[in-house]
Order: sequence, then structure tokens, then C-alpha cells
Amino acid sequence: MDFETIRLERADGVATITLHRPERLNAWTPVMGRELLDAFRAADRDRDVRAVILTGAGRAFCAGADMEFFAGQIRAGGGTGAAGGNGPGRVEEFPALMQQMSKPTIAAINGYALGVGCTMTLLCDVRLASVDAKMGFLFPRMGVMAELGSTFLLPRLVGLGRACELMFTGKQYPATELERLGLVNHVVPGEELLASASALAREMAACAPLSLTLTRRALYQGLTATFDAQVRHEGYALEYLYRSRDHAEAVAAFKEKRAPRFEGR
Repeated sequence: MDFETIRLERADGVATITLHRPERLNAWTPVMGRELLDAFRAADRDRDVRAVILTGAGRAFCAGADMEFFAGQIRAGGGTGAAGGNGPGRVEEFPALMQQMSKPTIAAINGYALGVGCTMTLLCDVRLASVDAKMGFLFPRMGVMAELGSTFLLPRLVGLGRACELMFTGKQYPATELERLGLVNHVVPGEELLASASALAREMAACAPLSLTLTRRALYQGLTATFDAQVRHEGYALEYLYRSRDHAEAVAAFKEKRAPRFEGR
């Protein structure tokens, strides 16, 4: 699959999606938005892929929306329905896809992650950042507001008060501060970022795919479900997994003192 603004690579059960406009600090465009959808869908459909990493090429993860995109919207009368905006669906389709992913996702944040470059990382399950990374919800400084479900996710990640501060100031925050707040899981040296993300992805890829899929679904469902509903959901999912071939393989591998060979069945 050929892309204009991103790269998709697969190795050792891990798909790596790289935002690839380094000369523009990987600034977001409608083309990039459509290609991200295609790449994540392709990775999710690929049975050989067990985990997905999202990162950026060069000095930045994503410096936000390309200013030419904003200028084009204004010339066309503004709004997400303006030329290149693709209407409200532009900001709904990607978060919907990410919520329904069957595989774990990791954001490896190098350099600047600003505006949409910041909110798209919230859609990943885990966030790793280089020590020199900076993240910022710049939206109020640009006269717009955050999207991609970030107003739902951010308060659940860091608490309402901290989410208000992050979103109301539009400031850029260093990765070490965001690790302290709980928005970033780990901060690592820049030269170790992709290797650390790959190592974590391989740890996930070594687990039973069905178990990861159902556990991921349960965790996100739990953001809005009641405790009793979650207990019932876990019971049904656990009964299903007990009958899976992967569970039988895990037990056999343990008894035979070998690594399991999971099939996702």
C-alpha cells in the first residue's frame, strides 16, 4: 500500500506507522488524516500484526495542523465542511476506528506533539515520549477547540482539574511534566525511543491476541459502563477465552516448558 504522507512497515508482529512530512514537522493535512485511517485499518486486518506503533519522522511527532489547511478553510468560509475539511466526519471517523481497534497501540512521541498531534496520541493505549518531547493542546491559542474525543479521554487520564489547565492555557508542556501527571507512561532518551516502543510492542505481541482484544475492549467500555455491567462482561469474555485454542496452547506450553504459539483463535 503506497502512501504520500505516512509510512507503514511490519516486522516481528509489530506494525509501525510513521508520520512522514519531516520538512513540515509532520504537520497534519486531510491527506494524512485519510492515510492514517487506511494504515490503521490495514494493520488491524493483518493477522500477522499483533501491536501497532505510531511515531513521527525527523524532529517532531506532529506539529499540529498544517497552516495551509487552516488558511484554505478560512478562504472557503470556515468550518469542517470547508474545502479539504470533509465535514464533521473528519473528526469522528478516526477516533471511532481507534476505539474499535483489536490490537494494542503505542504512541512513540518524538519532539513536538501539538494540537491534533497531541490529541491523536490520546487515542493510543500507551504513550512513550523522548525526553525532549513537548506536547500542547494549542487550540484556544488558535481560536478553535480540541477534537478526536480528547475532551472525553483527557479528564479520565489526568483528572478534570489538570485537563482544564492543559486545555485552557494552550501551553506546551515538557514530557517529564506530562509523565508526572500520568499522560505519558514513560520518558526515555531520544535515541532509545523507537527501540523502547518496539520492545514494549513485542512484549504485547507475545501475548494471546484474543485475550488482548477482549481486555482492550473491556477497558474502554469500562470508561462509561457500571461496575456490575463490567463484572458481567468480564464473565462472558472469560468463559469465551477459556474455550479458545490460545488458552489451551498456553496451558500446554506451560506444562511443556516452551514458548506458546498463539494463533488468535
